[in-house]
Amino acid sequence: MTKSEASGPSARADANLVLDINDLLDDYTSLIDRDDLERWPDLFVADGVYRVLSRENIERGLTAPLVYYYSQGMMRDRVTTLRDALTYEFVYTRHVTSPPRLRLRADGDVAVTSSFSIFQSTEAGVTRTFAVGAYEDIVTRTERGVKFRSRDVVLDTFGVLNNIAIPL
Repeated sequence: MTKSEASGPSARADANLVLDINDLLDDYTSLIDRDDLERWPDLFVADGVYRVLSRENIERGLTAPLVYYYSQGMMRDRVTTLRDALTYEFVYTRHVTSPPRLRLRADGDVAVTSSFSIFQSTEAGVTRTFAVGAYEDIVTRTERGVKFRSRDVVLDTFGVLNNIAIPL
């Protein structure tokens, strides 16, 4: 538990907050799996952060991300680029995630951690494991519901089979 996380019995999130966070996590994977990427940035606050990092590098103290967006605008630009400029093999994705672990922080936000596996299937019917790792999130309450303040995607390995074109 970090210094910014609360502790003790009062640190438990109430049932409605837990449900809201679970809905946010489900919306995240569902939007990506349905290729509804235009709505993906809306899950973050305006100055939200999305990073993809390697566990191996983190353990070595090398925290430079593979992917780093620090605003909804950057995320929207990425989606526009995916749709209009990049050429890549279309794949269907499927996320499988563990139940989240939630910890209230002293600042009122919630630290959320969950494991994931992402599978990709080609139009030819070949399915492969694409990425495995953990999501390390900071979720905050807003007037429009809970949103990601930050989402770190920590990959267990650099062994990603191809470029990271779509959000993980």
